[in-house]
Amino acid sequence: MVEAFRELFWSVPIGPWIVYPLAIVAAIIFGYAIADRFWLVWRRGQTENRIDHFWGRVWDFIKIGTIDGFIHKKMLREPYPGIAHFLIFWGCVILLLSAATDFLSHYWFHFLEGTPFLIHSLITDIGGIFIFIGAIIFIIRRYAQKPGEFQERLDRNADDIIALSLILAVVLTGFFMEAFRLAAPEPGTLVAWNVWSPGGLVLSWLFTGLSFETNQLWHTIFWFVHILLIVGAVIYVSLFYSKLTHIIASPVNLFFRSREPKGALVPINLEEAEFYGVGEIGNFTWKQLLDLDACTRCGRCQERCPAYLSGQPLSPKKLIQSLKDHLLEVSNYPFLTGVPKTSLLVAPANPGPGDADPLRTLIGDVIPEEAIWSCTTCRACQEICPVYNEHINKIIDMRRNLILEQAKVPELAEPILTSIETRGHSCKGTTRTRTDWEEGLEIKHLSEDSQVDLLFWVGCQPSLEDRSVKISQALAKILKAVGINFATLGTEESCCGDPARRMGNEYLFQMLAKQNIELLKSYNVKKIVTVCPHGFNTLKNEYPQFGGEFEVIHHSQLIMQLIKEGRLKLKAGETRRITYHDPCYLGRHNDIYDEPRRILRAVPGVDLVEMSRCRWNSFCCGGGGGRFWIEETSGKRISHVRIEDVIETKADIVATACPFCMQMFEDAIKEKQMEESLRDLDIAELVAMLIEE
Repeated sequence: MVEAFRELFWSVPIGPWIVYPLAIVAAIIFGYAIADRFWLVWRRGQTENRIDHFWGRVWDFIKIGTIDGFIHKKMLREPYPGIAHFLIFWGCVILLLSAATDFLSHYWFHFLEGTPFLIHSLITDIGGIFIFIGAIIFIIRRYAQKPGEFQERLDRNADDIIALSLILAVVLTGFFMEAFRLAAPEPGTLVAWNVWSPGGLVLSWLFTGLSFETNQLWHTIFWFVHILLIVGAVIYVSLFYSKLTHIIASPVNLFFRSREPKGALVPINLEEAEFYGVGEIGNFTWKQLLDLDACTRCGRCQERCPAYLSGQPLSPKKLIQSLKDHLLEVSNYPFLTGVPKTSLLVAPANPGPGDADPLRTLIGDVIPEEAIWSCTTCRACQEICPVYNEHINKIIDMRRNLILEQAKVPELAEPILTSIETRGHSCKGTTRTRTDWEEGLEIKHLSEDSQVDLLFWVGCQPSLEDRSVKISQALAKILKAVGINFATLGTEESCCGDPARRMGNEYLFQMLAKQNIELLKSYNVKKIVTVCPHGFNTLKNEYPQFGGEFEVIHHSQLIMQLIKEGRLKLKAGETRRITYHDPCYLGRHNDIYDEPRRILRAVPGVDLVEMSRCRWNSFCCGGGGGRFWIEETSGKRISHVRIEDVIETKADIVATACPFCMQMFEDAIKEKQMEESLRDLDIAELVAMLIEE
């Protein structure tokens, strides 16, 4: 029996003398372009250590690359575009491996004969079919949808159709080349083998009437076109900042992703910094500039941004793309701006702060101030981004410049920062003291007895704001009911600094953090519980940046632990339909999703229903990032958008685990005039009402 085979360069004997020199040329251009991009563009940014914990980064790259790269977990959160990208990705992987095995078999091991060859042919065709289907899905989605559908998200431009056309052209020329080959069988081959090449087989039926010589000629023509298209695609990706550049930039971006806790902002070294925050494109770090290259304009971040969806002047996608355009403009990148350079490998004479065009400012012209202040730092954009771009630090860096260098603060935020600095809390105008909420509860203070098992860090809102104090009182009752030896700082407690840091006043934050850390260490505090996710995140993830290493837990974690251990028993209550809102700084920033839900399921009589947007896809209340104190002047209130999600569930109660969320919802419920049918309660309040005596 004849072993299945095909000649690698069947109708093009000089093929090796064409393919390999062209491949070398393409590789040189590719390497040159990467060096150019590093030298001319990425190197413009400030230094940043993203090579720390090298082997940890290697392991993370393998692990996350497998989950989000090969398996496409994050991409498939949106099945429609996710499946299309999955098909193209795996189709390309298959074709690259196919080309490699062809090369090895032809020159080294000669293993592609018989059954291995037939299987290889089938898998190769499947790869091509995958790419073809994926590209067609993308074309339909981008160009054949109803008018207006996805329009804002996808913002079509010439690069999109060029990229998709190149992908389709490479695959189709490959299939046509195969079709002409199957229509004119080589001497010694059998027609029965053709079924193992289904893509080419279907097309070959169109050419069976042609002569052998004609089929061979067309095979040769398509071979040359196919090779030139591949080389052209590599050059296009290398030089023209195409969206296909993410093939290179995304894996690099993944490797250099932040290994810090998700909720931690990057600190400023206030003593050594030459400038505070980012006022010019060169003030960003090289990694922040690499982010711009990795962005594919997919629009996922925009479709999750509460500011954008409520009509505020911020789109995370447009922010990244505007920064990228400005970077290329400032860098005089030749293939987009048309501005000639002496050499692509000549670095700017003065990289950094002085590079930007003084007539076009980064903050104001490129990125409007209103957009910078619209961000709630909810992290929805970063959670959905498939290439691990870091949007929040860029926005906070620009806020830092506005506050610390330009002394520009939103009108309603300025008195809050002043109150934090002078009074140690963010509750401007309150007549309460830090200990008023303790009345009748007999709360112990560390100044009286520091030999306790747990410090209850109360926070500004839960100790000073009328509605939020009920959360603190509820948790204190729970702790007392189970016999936990705890205390508070009493009047010694100060603001943790979260509002100051998120608004951009890094100087004030660091001053507060260092003072608080010194105080906590003086009492030898080991374990802290909070009711506020913002305080929880700051104490747990950001105080370690300044030497404050403490065990910090959120009250939802503690309550769930007490229920699980049987120390906290709840009596039966009335049947209530409850939906739970995931606070951004508890969920997306710290991955605490299950404990609050387990508490609610453990409460007798509770019928827990989920909102359409929940867990990682939860919608922000609008109070994060200092927005709690800044009036929304355009669009809808974010809290009103979120409360509509609550109303859709027909719940009697919206359960929260954050005093900021609670206050935002209280106002939204009143605005909707639904006080009689919808209540807002913290999970601690729900539990405290049903504690068995």
